[in-house]
Amino acid sequence: MSESRVAKHTFVHNGERYFRDKSEDIVMCSYGEKEDPLGTKASLNVTDHVDRALLKGRVHYVTTADVVWERQAKAEVEADAGLKYFTAAASGTASFSYERAKSAKLKLAKFVIDEGPLQELLNKDAVKARKFLAQEGGDGRIVSTIWVVVEAVIAESFAAAGKSTGAIEAEVLSATKMRLTVKKSGSASGSTTIIWEPGTTFAYLMHKVGKWNKGKTHVEELVIDAKGLN
Repeated sequence: MSESRVAKHTFVHNGERYFRDKSEDIVMCSYGEKEDPLGTKASLNVTDHVDRALLKGRVHYVTTADVVWERQAKAEVEADAGLKYFTAAASGTASFSYERAKSAKLKLAKFVIDEGPLQELLNKDAVKARKFLAQEGGDGRIVSTIWVVVEAVIAESFAAAGKSTGAIEAEVLSATKMRLTVKKSGSASGSTTIIWEPGTTFAYLMHKVGKWNKGKTHVEELVIDAKGLN
């Protein structure tokens, strides 16, 4: 298994690359226009976000990444100065920094909406997002994967919950905020909670529409867009 690596514009885990630029604006299923300059500086200019209520039952936890922070460059790790990480304390979040990442041995947790549920979401429920992608054309993108920074105990709870149905409870707090709750790992009582909101996404991946029906009213194929990550 290859080591996770953090660069200014990208995050690499198991050989797969993810975008970091403008991640402070990103939440799950943000959509907008992709900027794709030369080099590894591609990013998403967020136009809006899919209604949080529509994500219930469609998004799942995938895995946790361990990062050897001491082997990363401080300037690149701290490229997003406003990033927050999730804590087990009552406050819920704290300011992220290179030094804090090392001392607290922070981890990264990956959440995904798979292509099938994402296509269903766009075709059946997220009409505004679908119409935007149709009008935007080749540059339209929607976020389908996010990585967030968490304390180890939070990572353990999500890993213990896994992908089983009902393992993660989702509650909508606002247009951009969603609370995710899982039972604590092991024999610990209670639950672990994180709140997705702008400023908590460390890295992300996007999809684009690969094929429309004739009138661009139905998505027939979605494609992962990793261009600009090489």
